[in-house]
Amino acid sequence: MGTNFSSYLQEANRVLKPCGWLLIAEVRSRFDSNNGGADPDKFCEAVCKLGYTSVSKDLKNNMFLLFYFKKKEKAAPLNMAL
Repeated sequence: MGTNFSSYLQEANRVLKPCGWLLIAEVRSRFDSNNGGADPDKFCEAVCKLGYTSVSKDLKNNMFLLFYFKKKEKAAPLNMAL
């Protein structure tokens, strides 16, 4: 995902049908707490506020973190800020 993750997530929210899958593969360095990176759990919470359910996350890879979400039947408004 690019650095403007808010736009990416809003576009995914716009085009995915209810119950559609959202897979996010993100470089591990963006979640490195030693360098001011994001917390994976807080990231999942933010995506869930957009109308997704967190299905699973894979944090085992040395280079990438994988997040699996499923869009809820009723999603958040498209212009919702993260």
